[in-house]
Amino acid sequence: MTGKTVSKQQVLVVAVFIVEPQQWHESREIEYKTGVPGSTVRHLLLILSTLGILERSEVLGGYRYRLSVAAQEQPYFGRLQEAAAIMQT
Repeated sequence: MTGKTVSKQQVLVVAVFIVEPQQWHESREIEYKTGVPGSTVRHLLLILSTLGILERSEVLGGYRYRLSVAAQEQPYFGRLQEAAAIMQT
């Protein structure tokens, strides 16, 4: 996932966190907001949290995610932001 290509689904998932960077989100909420299938959302959330782009907190009933403070320092996050800007035009 750290390659040069960025998928539309990755951009859609990360866009949720860019719009509301301080809010905690669960995978079902992101699935509903983006239309990305649940298994894909969960896979992307796991990878993004492993890369340090998202923070993950275990809460009763599952995990919650939010944008990491250190996300801006991650080169892959920059590529995701660039792809999001291109997709909006």
